[in-house]
Amino acid sequence: MVTLEKAKNYLKIDDDITEDNELITTLINAADNYIQQSTGKRNNDNPTYDLCTLLIVAHWYENRMIYSAKPGAINQIPLSADALLKHISMAADYPEVQDGTT
Repeated sequence: MVTLEKAKNYLKIDDDITEDNELITTLINAADNYIQQSTGKRNNDNPTYDLCTLLIVAHWYENRMIYSAKPGAINQIPLSADALLKHISMAADYPEVQDGTT
């Protein structure tokens, strides 16, 4: 599971900088939910799932604007995260999401 500490380390944000902690925590939860909804699979403390979460968190953290001069720059999930989403959805290593559970 991705923690605030892991995400801040991945984003290269010093521990003493705390003004974005709430945002980063929200992005972690949203990314985990996005992966579950996209793949139908849950995280079972698998490092590949965690990496996918971190890639999505970093993308959303770095692209907080509603618009961009580059077409599709904000809405497109990075190719590496997209590849991991496909892997998670097809691999048997991850438990299925059951109704009402996360």
